[in-house]
Amino acid sequence: MIDQAVILCGGYGKRLLPLTNKIPKPMVNINTKPFLYYLIEQCKSNGINNILLLCGYKKNAIYDYFGDGSKYGVKIKYHFNLPDVQTLKRLIDAHKILKNKFLLLYSDNYSDLNLHQLKKKFDDLDSSFLITICKKNKGNIILDEKNQKIKKYFFKKEKSSNYVEIGYMIIRKKILPKKIINKDLSFNSFINEQIKKKRVNYNINEKYLSISDKVRYENTKKYFKDNVILVDRDGVLNEKNKFHFYVRNLNELKINKIFIKNYGKILRKKKVFCITNQAGISTGDLSEKNLLLIHKDIKKNFKKSKIDIKEFFISKHHFSSKHIDRKPGPGLFLKASEKYKFILDRTVYIGDDIRDVEASYNAKCKCIYIGKEKLSVGEKIKYKYTLKK
Repeated sequence: MIDQAVILCGGYGKRLLPLTNKIPKPMVNINTKPFLYYLIEQCKSNGINNILLLCGYKKNAIYDYFGDGSKYGVKIKYHFNLPDVQTLKRLIDAHKILKNKFLLLYSDNYSDLNLHQLKKKFDDLDSSFLITICKKNKGNIILDEKNQKIKKYFFKKEKSSNYVEIGYMIIRKKILPKKIINKDLSFNSFINEQIKKKRVNYNINEKYLSISDKVRYENTKKYFKDNVILVDRDGVLNEKNKFHFYVRNLNELKINKIFIKNYGKILRKKKVFCITNQAGISTGDLSEKNLLLIHKDIKKNFKKSKIDIKEFFISKHHFSSKHIDRKPGPGLFLKASEKYKFILDRTVYIGDDIRDVEASYNAKCKCIYIGKEKLSVGEKIKYKYTLKK
């Protein structure tokens, strides 16, 4: 169990000046709220209610806003160091209030998080130190893919590297030194030391956002809109065909009026995108022409209820295919997120099949499950922080 998140919040944020003249970097505004708010909210949505903030520069701005966390449904503790203190010392000085295992975040990066997924990898690898990485040209990490470990770490960007570490680490407290002799060592130095000892595993995320400089900050602001909802098609937007696996033509199409009645109020406030498997194209039961006509009619009928379906993201792969775009693969979720700039773990998918829940889990987004099939005890545990009422 991971029930503590530790967030490094002490830096000057010089690359964000003049925004950081009076506030620390994690307090810069993203759509009326500090960036740090979204990290804390993300932890809470993954079942972490104990937050430790390692603060330095302009520490009072953070404390005055968040207090003990009760206003936000979490418990927040603070550890303060002078602004010039390096990140490793910040962590080591807080040794006594660290849990045996904890999630470590950087206060200027945001990436989709499914803690159950991340913790499972940590446990499966019997790891003591798991770091989340993303693909990036001129990164700072080289992988040992065979052993699922980080092979080499660079302190500066390198042409030979295609990955960068972004935080979202699970760490066992026991691997940390209890005291630090060289107070000028950064946490990066500790990462490098552990990599040399072949102790560091990795988890790959598809994307991350950052506020580390002005350009990235402006780009990140575009994603925190919370105005998107994702939906399945058959069994959600339209009723399933009672006589065949697929809806093959307009005569077999029946709009799901109960769904509109139950969820219309929510959908009218959002940009709606449909993510659907249509294997009938591969089996030959459904033509491309009829698929277009079906989707045109669905859009028209939902428009009557003032619900605007912006786009259908369709997997036409055979039902036996393991392609990433075919649910429960997350491929189409990732494509929709990239095209329309929204954050998956802040987005809900509505589906009527347990495979839709699994797809949501794999895509790290939330899921409203409206199907009739009951989830097993194991599935309820696995999807505890994926399912949304």
